[in-house]
Amino acid sequence: MACRHAQDDESLGKVGQIARAVEMLRLSSNHDKPLWLKRLRALPCGGNDVCELQDLCVGAYDNYLRAFESIEAARRSLAPLSDDATSADASSEAVLSAAALAQSAQRAIVKSRQAMTQCAENEAVIRQRYKLR
Repeated sequence: MACRHAQDDESLGKVGQIARAVEMLRLSSNHDKPLWLKRLRALPCGGNDVCELQDLCVGAYDNYLRAFESIEAARRSLAPLSDDATSADASSEAVLSAAALAQSAQRAIVKSRQAMTQCAENEAVIRQRYKLR
């Protein structure tokens, strides 16, 4: 009987680690999210429902961070335009390109936020199911 409890404790520990990593990913700043995403991705999951939570959250935050980085790239691409030596045609082209990139990234962020909401809801279900705090 002691082996059974040890297995249960180990499984519960894995569930708790996944839930904690999801919580920290959700609560962390955009700057810290990649670290927590990496940690979540590296954790072993204990059961189908926990693996589904992990997969959902990894996918949601991975998409969010890629979109966020695209917006940052669009901003960085506009920085050289403050230089007076840039031609008007090059400036217009750069602005249009940055705007298209930012618009596409913004749509991706909206979509990923829906998945992030589902991630948070599923985290709450897992916490309740496994009686985690």
